[in-house]
Amino acid sequence: MTAIHTTWAHRIVIGLATVVVCALMSSCMSRDAPDLGDRALGFEIKSLEGEPYIFNPVSGRVHLVYFWADWCPRCEDDFLLLEKMYQQWSKQAEAPRLISIDVGQTEEHVRNFVNRMKTSFPIYMDHDGKVARSYGVKGLPTYFLIDGQGAIRHITLGWAEEKTLLDEIRKIP
Repeated sequence: MTAIHTTWAHRIVIGLATVVVCALMSSCMSRDAPDLGDRALGFEIKSLEGEPYIFNPVSGRVHLVYFWADWCPRCEDDFLLLEKMYQQWSKQAEAPRLISIDVGQTEEHVRNFVNRMKTSFPIYMDHDGKVARSYGVKGLPTYFLIDGQGAIRHITLGWAEEKTLLDEIRKIP
C-alpha cells in the first residue's frame, strides 16, 4: 500500500472510531452528570489485564480520573505527561492516584498503544462507555480531579497542562 493509501486508510479508521465512541457516549448521556462540587460516582471496572477494580471516591485520597482513547491525537501527548506524573507520585505515599480509563476499545488495541507508549500506570477498560456516560463525558480526553471526600474539584475537557493539573491538586485540602 502506498503512503497516500495508508494515510487515507488511517483517516477512515480514525473517523469510524470517533463515530463509534461518540455514539456510545451520547446514546445514554445522563442529564444528572456530576458537576464541580458534586459527589463523584463509584464504579466497578476491569484493568487491561482483566483484574476487577472498584473505585470508591470517598477513600481519603485524591484521584485523577482520566478518560481517553488512542485515536484521540491529544491523548498520546497526555500519556507522556501522565507517565511523568505517575512516576513522581509512585514514590509518595499520599500522592494522588491516577485512574486511566480507555473508552470503547478492545484490549488488543489498547495493549498495542500502551506498549508503544511504554506506559507503566494502570489502564482500565470501559468497553461500552458506561462509566464515561455516568460521568457525563462529552469528549476525549476528559479529566476529573476528585478529593479524598469524593467531591469533584476540577474537570478538564481536552488538553490539560501539567501546571494547571498540579495547581488544582495543590488547592485540595
